[in-house]
Amino acid sequence: MNIFKRSLLLTAGLLTTVIAHAQVPELINNPDFRPDAKAAVDSIYNFNFDGADKVLSPWKEEYPDHPLWGLVDGMKFWWQILSDLENTEHDDAFIEMMKKANYQAGKLLHRQSSHADALLIQAIANGYIGRQYSNREEWISSLNYARKAMKAYEKLGQLYPDMADLKLAEGLKLYYAAYLPEEYPVVKTVSWFLPDGNKEKGLEKLREAAESGIFARAEATYFLGNINFNYEHNYSAAVDRFEELTERYPQNNYYVRLLVKTYYNMRRYNEALDFIGDALERWRTHTLPYQTILEGELLVWKGRILERKKQPQKALDSYRKSYRRIQELSNPGERSFGVIAAYGSGHMLYEQEKFSEAKKYLHKAEEADAAPQYREKAANLLSKM
Repeated sequence: MNIFKRSLLLTAGLLTTVIAHAQVPELINNPDFRPDAKAAVDSIYNFNFDGADKVLSPWKEEYPDHPLWGLVDGMKFWWQILSDLENTEHDDAFIEMMKKANYQAGKLLHRQSSHADALLIQAIANGYIGRQYSNREEWISSLNYARKAMKAYEKLGQLYPDMADLKLAEGLKLYYAAYLPEEYPVVKTVSWFLPDGNKEKGLEKLREAAESGIFARAEATYFLGNINFNYEHNYSAAVDRFEELTERYPQNNYYVRLLVKTYYNMRRYNEALDFIGDALERWRTHTLPYQTILEGELLVWKGRILERKKQPQKALDSYRKSYRRIQELSNPGERSFGVIAAYGSGHMLYEQEKFSEAKKYLHKAEEADAAPQYREKAANLLSKM
């Protein structure tokens, strides 16, 4: 009898242990995890990947099999993609990482069908894949993965309607469902297929996500800037959002480049020049990542501004420096800013009647594989010589 009781107790203990291990906790709904997750995501967006790992390390040690860690690794890798978008050699690896994160989340959902973390992982992973396919103009693939992401978001919304990160997807859906039929007449013929849209409500949801989201906070801020600049033409609101991103993530080269482009398009040339100078100095002083790409692009914007300020020699110097820096990168002939720098150098030299040297740069621009409008400009200028 004693042996039977001991065996029964041992079996019960083992069963309890198995059940405990089988139930993967929902970290996103843990109030102790949320501030750490937000700090880790902020560290990733600021290119402090070691800091993100340090913050999440205790959670990862306690729950090593949680599928969230694969998504986090993919988010870190995303910035390698976005920082050098004209380099396609890492595309397959990135998409494979996100597919793996989605698969691991699916395995968890097979056991726990309403698991908040797993649904969020699937929504984010498929969203990233869809966005990358759109970067490559592979629209059918992009749409397919966007649908998968939205399906996961919708299920999350049914189960956890107050989750702050959901407001990003809801805001984008509301805004674009209203915007697209207005701007593109062909869409009106199938507008019945779209959900009901409301631009102002969409923007409000994005603002809420930007305020309180964990994984979606920075993305919501970015989309608020992008929508206000490109569609609402509210340039002041747009630049406020882009400035917010560069202040919050000062080591993020992508947001620096985005803000300079915005200043230039708004003709805020003096602010752009000051910001360019500060950014270049910061990257050189602290040896921050993607310095060559950053310098190559910012020096083109600087050259353009100096051209408009009637400072041709300084503009030429900036274009030449940009061109030299971009030649240090892989596939320089496929980089749009390299073509622009080559054309800018050739054009300024042509204006100075230094035709022999001008031709060297213009031929480089003409023979490149990117920025076709500048290749055409280079060819036209060469024909004049």
